[in-house]
Amino acid sequence: MAILKCKMCGGTLDYDSAQDLAVCPYCGSKSTLFAQDKKLYEQFQNQFAALLNQQPRPSLDEGFWVEAVREELIREDGETIEIHYLDKRPADICTMYTARQSVIYVFEEKHADYAARYLEMSGRLAYPNPEMERELSNYVPKLLTKCRLSDGRIFLAIHKKEGAYPLKMLGTLLDRHVAWVISRLENLCCLLDYNDMVLNALTADNLFADPANHQIYLYGGWWFAGYRGAESVGASQEVIPYLEKPKDILGRNPSPRRPRNRAKTDLESIRLTAAKLLGYTDRMALQKDALLPKPFRKFLLESSASDARTDFAKWDKTLLNAYGERKFIPLAMTEEEIYSQNAAGEAHEI
Repeated sequence: MAILKCKMCGGTLDYDSAQDLAVCPYCGSKSTLFAQDKKLYEQFQNQFAALLNQQPRPSLDEGFWVEAVREELIREDGETIEIHYLDKRPADICTMYTARQSVIYVFEEKHADYAARYLEMSGRLAYPNPEMERELSNYVPKLLTKCRLSDGRIFLAIHKKEGAYPLKMLGTLLDRHVAWVISRLENLCCLLDYNDMVLNALTADNLFADPANHQIYLYGGWWFAGYRGAESVGASQEVIPYLEKPKDILGRNPSPRRPRNRAKTDLESIRLTAAKLLGYTDRMALQKDALLPKPFRKFLLESSASDARTDFAKWDKTLLNAYGERKFIPLAMTEEEIYSQNAAGEAHEI
């Protein structure tokens, strides 16, 4: 049977066939398995087996990737770095290149401290146990190489999973697909919460998605990450409204003090990201969406909980009320469709 995931903490569940229960060894949650659940798990298993039997993807010099843009960067030691990419765009305070097997972030010399923070914060992640580390570490940065370029810029190359694309490139999505994006982000926020961390940059620009397998990768944004309660070092532009608003000594706004990191900033950012994926510029525009299930719309419009675990539980209830039993809704998109549509400057509507 395929791997079962805990709805509360994201850990891998143990299946007790005698009692027909799925038990989480990490938080103790128990779930009753129904016939439909088993059928869906078997579908996942079959889908995974099919993926294993696929032909290898073409090499960099074959097929679609021959259309990749080639760019040369010079290291400070004079050696040439040749990169082939299909997407290049600004990401907060750096430039992001999406290559076939890596995501490359290039920081101007004046932002070298942010590059260092990216490595420091993403490298400090801890996990409750080895099994959860094996699972959740797949969705956060793994450094391939770091160097300084001849012009003083900092070059970071991060491993990218096959089939993962910048989330923003998927364009406008149906609500059922936005729902699984929210589920994955809530799970990642629980990991941040376990580490007392806040990203301050949970936006579509900093996220990658695997549409075939419904996975989200938190590759970008770590340059603004910090510990909960500490002063913020910055935030993505669209996240700034969700930062804590410091008060003066009389309890009034504004104050010259820096905002302090709080989990609520990331949780509110999830809702804004979801609204944008649905095709809206902000959350308030969702009030006019009569087609969106009411529990879903209410979740996106209401203020988030103050911590990730509570918010995850709130979302789990919302998901059940909005759609009933869980179903895997395929999102069929090819590599050519994603990159070609974006190269033409068009939104890809599902």
